[in-house]
Amino acid sequence: MAWWRVLLLLLLFAIGLWMVVVNDQPIDLNLLFWKFKAVNSGLSLLVSFLLGSLVGMLVGLNLYVLFKLKGRVFLLRRELRDARQQLERRAS
Repeated sequence: MAWWRVLLLLLLFAIGLWMVVVNDQPIDLNLLFWKFKAVNSGLSLLVSFLLGSLVGMLVGLNLYVLFKLKGRVFLLRRELRDARQQLERRAS
C-alpha cells in the first residue's frame, strides 16, 4: 500500500476519533423499530458514516461488475453478429 493511503487512513481515523471526543452530548435515537437512550452523539455520527461508507462501497463495486459484464455482453453480441454474417455469406 502506498504511503499516502496509509496517511489518508490515519487522517480519517483521527478525524473520526476527534468527532467522538468533541461531540460527547448524550442523545436519544429512535430507529424505526429500536429506541436507544443516552447514546454518544459523536459515536452515532461515526457509526452512521462507517455504515454509509460500507453500503456505498458495496453498491459501487456491484455497479462496476455490472458495467463490466454489460461491456462483455456487448462485445460478444457484436462477435456473434459478425459470425452470423460470415456464415450467411458462405452459405449463399
